[in-house]
Amino acid sequence: MRGILDRWGETISEACKYSSLAPEFLASLIASESGGNPDKTQLDADAYGCLWAVRAGAEFRYLSITQEDLQPLGNKELQELATSWGLTQIMGYQILREPESPRRLLDPAFNLRKAVELLAVFSEYCQLDPRVELEELFRCWKTGRPDGTTLDRGYVEDGLRRLVICRELTSPSTAQPGFAGVSAPLRACIGAEVPIERVGGR
Repeated sequence: MRGILDRWGETISEACKYSSLAPEFLASLIASESGGNPDKTQLDADAYGCLWAVRAGAEFRYLSITQEDLQPLGNKELQELATSWGLTQIMGYQILREPESPRRLLDPAFNLRKAVELLAVFSEYCQLDPRVELEELFRCWKTGRPDGTTLDRGYVEDGLRRLVICRELTSPSTAQPGFAGVSAPLRACIGAEVPIERVGGR
C-alpha cells in the first residue's frame, strides 16, 4: 500500500476531487486489482465468448451490449472489449459506446476517472453511500451486485484490510519520512468513515 500511495497518491486525489468516494477505497482497489501496475491486462475468455455469440446473433445481448453494437468490430477489437485494463482492471466493454479505445484505460489518470464514474453508477443504482458502504462497493466492483459472492472468497476482506492500512499510512502521526509529502493530497481527502468493524466480516 505504501508503494501504491507513494506512486499514485496524487492521481487518486485528483480522480476523487469531485466525488464523495473515499480515496482510500480507490487506493485499495488498485492494490487488489493490479498491485499498482498500470500496464496490467487480462483477457476474460468467458466474456469474449459471450460477446462473440452476440455478434454472431447466437445470443440476443450480453449485459446491455447488443449485436448492433458489435457487428462493425473485428475479432481483435472484440478481444479488447473482453480484456480488463490498467490500475483498476476496467473491462474494455465498459467504454464501448465512448469514442475512446479500450487501450486508453492504460492511462492511469483516465483509468481512475472511469473507475470513479463506474463506482458512482453502482452507488446510485444500488442506493449505496460510497463514503461508508465500502464492503458493498467492493462486491459491486467484482460481481455487479452489493450482495454478490466473489470467486476469490478473500477479495472483500483483503480490500477492507487494505483500507485500514491506507488510513494508517496516511495519518499525519504515522506517515513515514519521505512519504508524507507525496501522500499529503490523499491524506487531505480521506475521511474517517472506514468501517473497520467490518474487516473480516461475511
